[in-house]
Amino acid sequence: MVVGHVPVAVLALLTAAGCGGDDESSSDAVAATSGASESSTTTAAETSEILGSWHRAQGCEEMLVAFEKAGLAESHRDWLQGNFYGGKPGPKKGDPCAGAQGPLEHDHYFTADGGFGSHDQNGEEVDGGDFEEIDADTVTFPSHAEEFGYQGDILVDYTVNEGVVTFAVDLPNACADTCADAYAWALSAFASGPWQQGEVPG
Repeated sequence: MVVGHVPVAVLALLTAAGCGGDDESSSDAVAATSGASESSTTTAAETSEILGSWHRAQGCEEMLVAFEKAGLAESHRDWLQGNFYGGKPGPKKGDPCAGAQGPLEHDHYFTADGGFGSHDQNGEEVDGGDFEEIDADTVTFPSHAEEFGYQGDILVDYTVNEGVVTFAVDLPNACADTCADAYAWALSAFASGPWQQGEVPG
């Protein structure tokens, strides 16, 4: 026997055993990292400041201001008027808010499992879908983007302070077609504010 020489069969066995050990350690590390990531995501979702219900009384005039600022007051008049005419169309010409009801109570809710929805002044659910937090003060609404055929993210910033949330909707540059449709919805939902913590008062 030549000292220092390891038979090929034994070498192969040792190598295989060594690789198996490395793979197992690597798998354990990946699993641990994945578990930590999932735990972090879950914790973030469960402790987010946006979770819960938020309500306020909305008026057509303040909505008109927001839509005019965004350049959507004429092209998306129906979204501007949507909450203030009892489910019926508002005026097609002249003052978009002529004869509008309100201010009317409205609320939004955000759940820990990513659910989003809204209630009207009667407590009836009038909107529903999902939301995702993309950073500490920005949410997006994937199901609504899909509904409008919009390939981008509908981004809404928010600030929570002592039981009050303020939302901010900023349209992307050159926002037209499906982008304009998606952001008209976002404006109708979030342009007014601030919102108090809690559901529509019973």
